[in-house]
Amino acid sequence: MLILIVAVAIVASILIEHIVHLFANNYEIEWAAHTDRDDTTSAQEIISAMRKTHRESERQMNKAFKVASDGRW
Repeated sequence: MLILIVAVAIVASILIEHIVHLFANNYEIEWAAHTDRDDTTSAQEIISAMRKTHRESERQMNKAFKVASDGRW
C-alpha cells in the first residue's frame, strides 16, 4: 500500500510540474522598464503622507490615554 501511495505521489508531482510548466510558457509575465521617475516620487509622497497621518493618530491616542489615566490616579 505504501508503494502505491508513493508511486501516485510521484506521478502526481510530475503531472503538476508539467502543467505548471505549460502555464508558465503560455502566460509569461514581462516587466516593463522603469523609465519615468514621477511614479517613484508620487509613491514616496504617499508613503510619507501615510506615516504622517499614522504619527498624528498615535499622538491623539496618547493624549486621550494620558488624560484618562491622569484623572483616575
